[in-house]
Amino acid sequence: MEDKIRIQGSGSIQEVERGRKYRIRWRLPPEEPGGKRKWSPMRTVNGNKSDARRALEEYRIELEAQLNGNGQCSETIGAYAETWHRRRKASDLLSPLTIDRERLEIEKIADLYGDVPMDMLTPARIEEGYDKLRSMGCSAHAVHMVQATLSQILKQAVTDGLIGRNPAAAIKDAKRPKPKERRSLSLEQATQLARDLRDADRDGRIVAVWLALATGMRRGEVLGLAWDDVNLDAGRIVVRHQLDNRCRLRDPKSSSSIRNLAIDAGTVKVLSEWRETQSERYYAGASVPGSAPVCCNQSGGWQDPNTFSRWRRMWFSDHGLGRFTRQEEYVDRNGVRRVKYAGYVGYNLHELRHTQATLLIGSGEDIKTVQHRLGHSSASLTMNIYAHAIEENDRDAADTIGKLIDGGE
Repeated sequence: MEDKIRIQGSGSIQEVERGRKYRIRWRLPPEEPGGKRKWSPMRTVNGNKSDARRALEEYRIELEAQLNGNGQCSETIGAYAETWHRRRKASDLLSPLTIDRERLEIEKIADLYGDVPMDMLTPARIEEGYDKLRSMGCSAHAVHMVQATLSQILKQAVTDGLIGRNPAAAIKDAKRPKPKERRSLSLEQATQLARDLRDADRDGRIVAVWLALATGMRRGEVLGLAWDDVNLDAGRIVVRHQLDNRCRLRDPKSSSSIRNLAIDAGTVKVLSEWRETQSERYYAGASVPGSAPVCCNQSGGWQDPNTFSRWRRMWFSDHGLGRFTRQEEYVDRNGVRRVKYAGYVGYNLHELRHTQATLLIGSGEDIKTVQHRLGHSSASLTMNIYAHAIEENDRDAADTIGKLIDGGE
């Protein structure tokens, strides 16, 4: 009788969250005499250390059964998802924000299907996992994000020849939900904000908020703008970069985000004055280099997005566009008493982008123009997001046609 294959050693338990989450694996016997021993796929265990030890032993028994049954260990969803994510991260084609968001989805996928062999995942099993997420209170958007990531992973697994088909492609009830109605400033609020920005002491942060209001550019696009991208004589800005959370210049969100925007005379004046100020403040009166950031920091360099957002919340709070729900006093290392503000509630910079769209649509601007200014991939996306503004225009149109056919009465 042939001897059974046994897994030797004590295995590995890696603590992820103290007393709450662990990852386990075993060192497998070599596939041939003298060969190299490989690790089994990693599994996630939710529970305490005792639960992890118990799961480790169960995993050993399962692995030995697989090794003695067909001589190989099938790769699991969890292990392949980690490999897929590492590839994406190493490609350096995605922004750190995208990588971090994917990390969250990978963890959910590992919790739901981490120890399921690749060729054993079925549409029914996927649906069970989504039902579990819903029962835990996850929104339709959260379920859709898991579905989108899982589908990408399994599509790549098909390409890699690990499975014959993508079971996630059969799921129909985890589609992207309709976007929520976006909040935007009223015309009066936007006008007051413009006045406050004009009256403020000019620096790169003030200019960044002005550009967000005047152009609808995203935060990363505004902070990634260099003077080479600005043509003051023609009154135009070319959006071709964004500054990510690690202060690195990257391509914009999508190909449609690369766009050439017209700017109004007031914005041309603001930028012209600001460039002169930059020249005096940072370049001793010499010309500002084309490669220099438009919305620079206090030293003339690229503005850190996170530092900018902290300042912007405080500035909005001081100008009636938000407030902090908590204030904590503390003493810093130099013995100076300071106040830490937390729990911000109010408008954010992205809502100036929505303000641009809502005001343009409300003034009768066509959807294709709004789509271009925002850098959306399609007019239908713009219409879905700003349906409330379009409906208001539709009411005005109905009233107008009513007056016409009623003879102006």
